[in-house]
Amino acid sequence: MIDEQVTDIDKIIKEKEIRIQELEDLLDSREKKIKETEQILFAVDSKLEKKVVDRTIEVNKLLIHTTRFIDNLSHDLATPLTPLISLLPLIKEELKDSKSQELVDICIRNVEYIKRVVNNTKELAEINSLDMILKKENLFEIVDELIKKYEAVFNTCKVQVQNNIAEDIFVKTEREKLLKLFDHVCSNAVNAMKEGGTITFESKDVTKDDNSFIQISVTDTGAGLTREQTDKLFEAFYKTDDSRHKLDSTGLGLTICKRIIEKHGGKIWADSHGPGTGTSIHFTLPSSKVVFTRSF
Repeated sequence: MIDEQVTDIDKIIKEKEIRIQELEDLLDSREKKIKETEQILFAVDSKLEKKVVDRTIEVNKLLIHTTRFIDNLSHDLATPLTPLISLLPLIKEELKDSKSQELVDICIRNVEYIKRVVNNTKELAEINSLDMILKKENLFEIVDELIKKYEAVFNTCKVQVQNNIAEDIFVKTEREKLLKLFDHVCSNAVNAMKEGGTITFESKDVTKDDNSFIQISVTDTGAGLTREQTDKLFEAFYKTDDSRHKLDSTGLGLTICKRIIEKHGGKIWADSHGPGTGTSIHFTLPSSKVVFTRSF
């Protein structure tokens, strides 16, 4: 009886040993497959990384080529424009009949428009090609500088400007580029308020996790926009219906603004509740709390 029990125990032990060996073999097989998979993934990752590097080099070369092309084109266009801008008013003075003077006025307006397109296109190309050095700047002071700079224009257009930004708000930015952004945004706002109105500057902290940003809002009481217009507002050469045929608008101002903000690592968007409700342009800039800054 005892011998039978011992035999049964030995049998069970052997079965367990066989099962353990089977499991070990299965584990070894899976480990081998995992290593093979890791090697395949590593090879794929290396190829993808090389493709990304190669594509980045290609994009950078294309960007440099495009910037040089635009710069040369701008120079070639600006050269003949300079004498035209100087001579057309003199030609107008020499003309006696009003019809001829009107035709010269049309030429002057078109030449000025071409000049603005050339300048804005060149400005956009320069922003795309250059890295920005971001420094700590007082946001209230920058907006105040802009208001004083265009005080005469605002008064002539019967536009009131309110700077509601706190005096202790600091952001990381390139001062001249931010002033240029405000210039374009305010220009659009003034054009949208034919009979005067109000432009309001506001800001708030939108820090989330480790991302420290300040959101700036520029709100006007002008014509307002449809949903379709707000979606397309920052596209190059896009003009709203009201300004589509105006020669004082190149359709590049807000595209330049978008690129400036992207260079800061921020976002820009428009908000409007429809025609007649005014428009708000919102964008984010890195707060002065940010230790490191990046150029894109």
